[in-house]
Amino acid sequence: MSTYRILLVDDEPFILTATAGLLRGAGHSVTACEQWTGVAAAVHRENPDIVLLDYNMPAIKGDELCRILKRNATNDRMKILIFSSESESDLVDIVRRSGADGFIPKNSPGHVLLNRIGSELSVAMN
Repeated sequence: MSTYRILLVDDEPFILTATAGLLRGAGHSVTACEQWTGVAAAVHRENPDIVLLDYNMPAIKGDELCRILKRNATNDRMKILIFSSESESDLVDIVRRSGADGFIPKNSPGHVLLNRIGSELSVAMN
């Protein structure tokens, strides 16, 4: 498995800690952001391969932040996946309109999350 630079954005400390631990345990470099206000700077500083972006944050929705990140991206290979506890069927149009590269449910088993990240990035790196 390749090692990727991952930016994880979630306002829920437990989700942030647990998901970052899973990703780091798989050998990835993870930067975690609990506040949306630090995300643009983290993208610029870390140049992540992928951003796991919580959809339901208090001050801004993930789709709006995704549009901002895509518009200002300096790395056209960076993938953004909406990471949410809401159902995919509820978000399919929102994810598509935001320019996100896909959706991953927060309740996905760890191996599903890791496989999805690997498959998204293996396509991007080729």
